[in-house]
Amino acid sequence: MVTTLGRKMAAEWGGGAGYSGSGPGRSRWRWSGSLWVRSVFLLLGGLRASATSTPVSLGSSPPCRHHVPSDTEVINKVHLKANHVVKRDVDEHLRIKTVYDKSVEELLPEKKNLVKNKLFPQAISYLEKTFQVRRPAGTILLSRQCATNQYLRKENDPHRYCTGECAVHTKCGPVIVPEEHLQQCRVYRGGKWPHGAAGAPDQEGIPDADFVLYVGALATERCSRENIISYAAYCQQEANMDRPIAGYANLCPNMISTQPQEFIGMLSTVKHEIIHALGFSAGLFAFYHDKDGNPLTSRFADGLPPFNYSLGLYQWSDKVVRKVERLWDVRDNKVVPHTVYLLVTPRVVEEARKHFNCPVLEGMELENQGGMGTELNHWEKRLLENEAMTGSHTQNRVLSRITLALMEDTGWYKANYSMAEKLDWGRGMGCDFVRKSCKFWIDQQRHK
Repeated sequence: MVTTLGRKMAAEWGGGAGYSGSGPGRSRWRWSGSLWVRSVFLLLGGLRASATSTPVSLGSSPPCRHHVPSDTEVINKVHLKANHVVKRDVDEHLRIKTVYDKSVEELLPEKKNLVKNKLFPQAISYLEKTFQVRRPAGTILLSRQCATNQYLRKENDPHRYCTGECAVHTKCGPVIVPEEHLQQCRVYRGGKWPHGAAGAPDQEGIPDADFVLYVGALATERCSRENIISYAAYCQQEANMDRPIAGYANLCPNMISTQPQEFIGMLSTVKHEIIHALGFSAGLFAFYHDKDGNPLTSRFADGLPPFNYSLGLYQWSDKVVRKVERLWDVRDNKVVPHTVYLLVTPRVVEEARKHFNCPVLEGMELENQGGMGTELNHWEKRLLENEAMTGSHTQNRVLSRITLALMEDTGWYKANYSMAEKLDWGRGMGCDFVRKSCKFWIDQQRHK
């Protein structure tokens, strides 16, 4: 079996790719080194390995750079009536309501047909079968954004009040939210409480849904700056359990391919992006709950976790992500400290230990390279390779039990593990494979 070792492995073996460690302690992340690989022939059954120097292309797909939305792009604590959220597992499928922006309607007919009748219906059908939700029982009604991004809250009042005016349009990412999905504008213009409502009353909202996904095909600045097919994130979270109830996915119109051979890759990308919006995002780690509905990260009086201004996101506790120092064998017989960040929630630990056959594994390693958007928002590529939630596209991407476990450990979903796809990479390889450097592991196999 021929496989490829990426930049990190190449850095350990020598050559032109330099390693640059980074992580949450830095306000900006850097990705050094060129994107090149060595191929290694691995006989997975006998675990024999020999290195060659033949470069192997990683393909044309760029890394996923998930944009963690800023605190001004997300509305927290969106009020749902008390009986809309229950702290028990409900054996019913996740309901995703797809709302297409007019930019999708304006695509060329063949692209519009692909997006509306194939890509998103198939991706959403799979995810709805895979996840169950601690569901809100009624209609989703989203909060309005404020014109100045400034607002006030009052004790025992579930609503937020814009200081001055509400924004003319409320957006979810780059997509304008339809007026019929919005609560009434509530404002505070100084003076004493009470304060007032402005404009139209609460609208009809989105019935029979647990999550509303706004799909756009806008030629945004990000599309022109980055070589990406699509990107997605959440934009509003409900008040009781902090679960995302609205998000967006934007397809860069010039990157939409109607070629049949490209469909599977695009479908995998759309699934990947929606999972970011549903819960796999560093910006949501601090909002995860345990199986009993208790926050895994402590909260302030306003119900929010602490905010890390250097990272621009809410800071998680070590019950969710933990920093671990490893000793790393590299070239020239050197051993150096190597910092990794592990997702340490219970089901993830259980599934990772089973997958690698490593009963002492502390958690599942998160990506530590690739720059802002790839780091921490994906699984470590060298350990899970073609798993769907690694940071770069590989052929035959699969959504494994480990990703399903993460979604369950958010506290918002229950996973249907019969929908998990088989991941062979790393299966049964043991603790040295998952806890040591690639150089160390390969050296061990060569001496067997």
